[in-house]
Amino acid sequence: MSSATRIISGLGEIADRFDTFILDLWGCLHDGVQVYPAALDALRHLKAAGKRAIILSNAPRRVNEVAARVTEMGITPDLYDRLYTSGEETWRALSQNEVPGVKDARRLYSMIAARDRAMLEGVPAILVDDPAEADLILVTGTETGQEAVDSFDSLLMPAASRGVPMVCANPDLVVHRGGVEEICAGAVAQRYELLGGRVVWFGKPYPAVYRRILSECGLSPDRLLCVGDALRTDVAGGAGIGAATLFTIGGIHHQELLIDNKLDPARLEALCRRVGQNPDYAIAHLCW
Repeated sequence: MSSATRIISGLGEIADRFDTFILDLWGCLHDGVQVYPAALDALRHLKAAGKRAIILSNAPRRVNEVAARVTEMGITPDLYDRLYTSGEETWRALSQNEVPGVKDARRLYSMIAARDRAMLEGVPAILVDDPAEADLILVTGTETGQEAVDSFDSLLMPAASRGVPMVCANPDLVVHRGGVEEICAGAVAQRYELLGGRVVWFGKPYPAVYRRILSECGLSPDRLLCVGDALRTDVAGGAGIGAATLFTIGGIHHQELLIDNKLDPARLEALCRRVGQNPDYAIAHLCW
C-alpha cells in the first residue's frame, strides 16, 4: 500500500481536519437506485458538526432536476449547502454560447437520452439529424447505457473527420445502477477523441467547475476534502486544486477492490499505480 494513502474506517476519524467537504453523488452517496444509509448518516454528522457539505456531481442534468431526484432518495437539501452538476455547467455554456474554442454553434446534434431532454431547453441552436452537418455535438449519455461504444463509429466518424467539436456533459466512463454497469457520456467522448475528434469537457476532473465552487462559496483548498469513488475524476479533480482527497471504494471499483466487503490494500495500491493517482485517504464505504 502506498504510504501516501491512509485507509480509514469512518469519516469521523479525520473530519476535524477539514471545514468543507465536496462530495460525489453516484457511487458515493447512492447507487443510482437507492441511497447508502451509512453515507446519509455521515452527512447528518457533518451537518451536526457545523461542517459545510457541497455536492458535486457529473450528472448530465440541470441542478434542479438532480436536487429533486436525490431528495426523493432521502438526500434532502437540509443535509448539504450547495449542489453543482456538470450538466448545469454544460447548459450554462450552451445557452450563453460560451463553449470554449467554439465560435459558432448554431447547428447542434445531440446524443441525448429522452430523460435528459431538459438540457436542450433555452439553448439557442437548431437541432440537426446528422452530426456531420452540425457545428457542435452534445453528448449527455446513451438511451440505455448498455450500448457498445464503437457502435457509434459510423455515425461519428464523418463529424470527427470534418472537425466538428463535441461537448461532453458527463466525463464519467461508467456507473453502476443498482449493481448493473452502464456506459456514460465520457465513454462516447473518449471514443470520439480516438476517432480524431475534439472534445470540450465539463465537470470533474476539469478545473473550471472547481473554480466556480471556490469562488461562489468563498473557499480555498486549505481544509477542504474532496470525496468520491473515481480516481480519474473525483480524486484527480480534488488533487488538481490542491485539496485533500478521500477515495470511496464501494462505487465503480467495488468488484475490483473489495473482498468480503473489505478494502484490499494490495489491489488498491495496484489500481492507484495504474491510474497514476494517490488519494490522501481511502475508505471501503462512506460512513461516519
